[in-house]
Amino acid sequence: MNKLKGLEPKKVFEFFEYISSVPRGSGNTKAVSDLCVKFAKERNLDVYQDELNNVIIRKPATPGYEKAPIVVLQGHLDMVCAKNDTCQKDMASEPIDLTHDDKYVYAVDTTLGGDDGIAVAYALAILDSDDIPHPALEAVFTIDEETGMDGACHIDAGQIKGRIFINIDSEEEGIFTCGCAGGCRINGLIPVKRTKVQNKGKFYEIVLKGLKGGHSGCDIHKQPASANHLMGRILHDIYERYAFNLCSLEGGKFDNVISEAARAVIFTGKSDKKMAEDLYSYIKEYNNELRSEYYTINPDMELSISEYSNGASEDGKLSGEAKALDDVSTLKVIDSIYLVQQGVIEMDPNLKSMVQTSQNLGVIKLQDNDFKICFLVRSSIEAQKQTAIDKITALIKLMGGNVSYSGNYPGWKYEPKSSLRELCIKVYKEQYKKNPIVTSIHAGLECGLFADKLKGLDAVSMGPNILDIHTPRERLEIASVERVWKFLLRVLEMIK
Repeated sequence: MNKLKGLEPKKVFEFFEYISSVPRGSGNTKAVSDLCVKFAKERNLDVYQDELNNVIIRKPATPGYEKAPIVVLQGHLDMVCAKNDTCQKDMASEPIDLTHDDKYVYAVDTTLGGDDGIAVAYALAILDSDDIPHPALEAVFTIDEETGMDGACHIDAGQIKGRIFINIDSEEEGIFTCGCAGGCRINGLIPVKRTKVQNKGKFYEIVLKGLKGGHSGCDIHKQPASANHLMGRILHDIYERYAFNLCSLEGGKFDNVISEAARAVIFTGKSDKKMAEDLYSYIKEYNNELRSEYYTINPDMELSISEYSNGASEDGKLSGEAKALDDVSTLKVIDSIYLVQQGVIEMDPNLKSMVQTSQNLGVIKLQDNDFKICFLVRSSIEAQKQTAIDKITALIKLMGGNVSYSGNYPGWKYEPKSSLRELCIKVYKEQYKKNPIVTSIHAGLECGLFADKLKGLDAVSMGPNILDIHTPRERLEIASVERVWKFLLRVLEMIK
């Protein structure tokens, strides 16, 4: 603890460190939920915790604000857990290691969880105060936002009385988000058959790494390459020249993250030196082509091949126990990722530079008897979202697979009139001496679910600058945290 001591605003960083003292990855939120309950009880605040670990903490209005409308401060407890390849930390049981420099707070070799730990820290700092003027408050902390918004989906809306709703889950200071896309997670399982390989031939490992990745909503418009999708193209092109059988394939960990790396192991029936030299030369040329094609976005992209020894005995001969996919299954797996669309499907014709519909191939994993393939589809148009879902479903079923769906959440419609939005704009102009950006985004926000549950909700999403979220490069700008803190306090002061 005290890794962030001396940073301002003091209480905000104190509570950010407080919630970072326990693991809080999606699906692992009991400890951080209990910390929030403990915080409330120690301060004699009314607290509600449901069976999912959602938490609502209530604080009465300060003197002079008794007649003001109740204000909801909302964020999510969970974070995406990602780490560098060399990091040995078990993020399911160990907390992150916080540190900072002059500009940023970040975690050593892992994601920081500024998305959305900063919302919880802001709210706890306000709830802890005895000198901040504010209306009656409801701090609503949800779970598993990153993996389907399950907390917001299933929370008892009857527990929430406020209709002035400040969501602190945006990552760019000076941007007020007042609408978002809906989304749906699609999980496919395609059955495969394995067979023993011949007692001659070679295994090769093909690795694609160094891609920039990013958030499948906030960063999709940048058209970053997906390692999973590119691996489908690579394997397809290799197969056209050198028939092989696929042994393993994996890439990505989360459906809402654009994959940064993918890996495949193939088996070829030929083991002669000339064929190996030709294959290595082909991959070298392919790597040069990819680096040229994606240099601007992914300058560190690297495609490599090496002989793979697993499945072979010490003398280099196959043990006879190694198994690869048969010919039909190999092609099914390759085609399922080669044929699918990745990234932006359609831009919004009414909002400049706004993505309307997209899909992300987030996870691929070849298991013993099936191939796992996971997508996240987003759209601000319900019909387009459903069309994308139907196309993915049709492809998986053509491959003989089964499909399941989760986290199908509604979009959040931009309202032409909003008292809260107008107040935020006014306070922003006073503090920053310029106009904010008011927009809708192509990422899922819990505001959509709450707007669907709480009729008459007046909501705005905001937050400080957080860079490279969902990656080990994630960092939280210290000065931005302080400016947004002052802004937030002024907004609360003005609601009467």
